[in-house]
Amino acid sequence: MITIISYIVFLISFVVATLSLYLGLLKIKLI
Repeated sequence: MITIISYIVFLISFVVATLSLYLGLLKIKLI
């Protein structure tokens, strides 16, 4: 159970990091 929760948290943090990086690249391209 603990491993599943930690895996979900890791997956969410990975997605958030990817989205923030993608948005940062979009802002650089727009500017």
